[in-house]
Amino acid sequence: MAIHLYRVLQESLSNIARHSQSPRAHVRLHFLPDTVVLEVEDEGVGFGNGKEGQGMGLVSMRERAELVDGRVEFVDREGGGVLVRLTVPVLGEETHA
Repeated sequence: MAIHLYRVLQESLSNIARHSQSPRAHVRLHFLPDTVVLEVEDEGVGFGNGKEGQGMGLVSMRERAELVDGRVEFVDREGGGVLVRLTVPVLGEETHA
């Protein structure tokens, strides 16, 4: 699960740097009893062009979410910016090698 969280974070930050024109990004990671939630938010221009979810990066984030039985949301925030939220269930203790 960790590598998928990392890659979604990486792609989100890359998209912010390339497309959002935002001066900053906010990253939040919430550990709940049965869920891990990653949120990446910017203050940029948002999708605003009707093309939300059509880029390959967004498709790959969706695929990564599915691989860990999770869900990714792309929210075009009112007033500008985008929130990417990845929610992943914690199915039990992970073993770390």
